[in-house]
Amino acid sequence: MCPRCGKFVPALYQMNQIERGPELKPKEFQTKSSSLSTKLKGKVKVKNSTTKHDLEGKKIELKKGEFVKLFGITSVERTPLFCSNDDYFFLLELTNNLDFIATDMLGGELDKMLLIPEASEGKEKCQFFTRDDLIFLVYGMFPDKKGKWLLEQIAKHYSEIIEDKDVNSLDKFEKYQINMKFETVLKFILGEYLKLQDVFSDQDIPYVEDKLRIDYIGLSSQSIGIISLLLGDALKLDLPGEFEDPEELREMQESMITARIEAIAANTLGNTGSVPRWIAVKLGFQNYRFLTFKEYDNDYFLYMLSEGNLSKIDLVEEKLDQYLKEAIKDPFSGNLRPFNKLKSDLKDLFEDNRVFS
Repeated sequence: MCPRCGKFVPALYQMNQIERGPELKPKEFQTKSSSLSTKLKGKVKVKNSTTKHDLEGKKIELKKGEFVKLFGITSVERTPLFCSNDDYFFLLELTNNLDFIATDMLGGELDKMLLIPEASEGKEKCQFFTRDDLIFLVYGMFPDKKGKWLLEQIAKHYSEIIEDKDVNSLDKFEKYQINMKFETVLKFILGEYLKLQDVFSDQDIPYVEDKLRIDYIGLSSQSIGIISLLLGDALKLDLPGEFEDPEELREMQESMITARIEAIAANTLGNTGSVPRWIAVKLGFQNYRFLTFKEYDNDYFLYMLSEGNLSKIDLVEEKLDQYLKEAIKDPFSGNLRPFNKLKSDLKDLFEDNRVFS
């Protein structure tokens, strides 16, 4: 527009547009392609969070294929005190039964039990530790030294928590409070266990003995004792009453051993679905007595009580296989007559030599 006459003048309009320049456009918003984390990438170390262990799962996964299915505590008076996995609560009762056999019949301290689950080809172990009339146990797959460390730590901390309380007379609330404290400590112990993986050695301590002595042989089928043979007098078994006939005393001792072993085997297999391979009782430093089991076709089981180097048990079983082969080729019918000769042959065999090296 002309400032003097007020009329539109095209020339003035074009000049004005040139002086103003192009119209300003609003700035477009652009998303940032970088962030603080990308700028600092490689410059800042991120601290790994500590692994947390859930004690309520079916099993606690550790490292190197190791795992734990149960942490348990029971008193020698058969009072269950702690069980990390209710699916294996029965192991507390089994532990008390094994402890009774270990201390009463075998004259030692319950140490370990190796189980062979029927549903898998692996082997699982139950390791025990006794202190101040309390029996601590851990069940799973782990080397002996690691299991021993776990049990010693558990025993130490649990004893500190209960102080001087009588664990056999705790009420429900007291037991609950103790277990809540202990679960926290147990998670800490597992964390320390993982940190010490490179320190632990997976090699077991070698046996002191280089030989194995057989003290008892038994054969059963479907929890029925077929052969019971006590060898030597290394097992000190006290029976009520007096026996004038030594042979009668020996037969009673054999019957008692058979009944107790059958109860352990049936209890373990029925509850765990696992066949015990061996149960170890500690007599002294690296000195052990063993209760071993071997399963055969037609539901036959061979079990032996021995002392010394367990690695020699295969030699004994291989020798016995030659004698058992014919007798156990058919399922047990209830007739003991065919096994009487087998018992006599085994007695002659081991009277000459029952030490294997």
